[in-house]
Amino acid sequence: MIWKHGFKCMHSDPCAYIRHEGNGCSGFTIIMVWVDDLLLFMMSDTLMEKMKQNISTKWETTDLGEPSKIIGIKIT
Repeated sequence: MIWKHGFKCMHSDPCAYIRHEGNGCSGFTIIMVWVDDLLLFMMSDTLMEKMKQNISTKWETTDLGEPSKIIGIKIT
């Protein structure tokens, strides 16, 4: 499903998807998938909000804010 939106699976991690929009890094989006959890990485708050809205139109979601831990790894 994610590839239909222009994302490509990263060679370094089969659970990571990347999409480039525009020139340079300004339109850079990464989605990390772990079972039923997603981590979103965007270069701007505007892109982040658009992506959250897009995802929530297709699936029921809960925004837990910025992560402090994922799969047992502490994020600082």
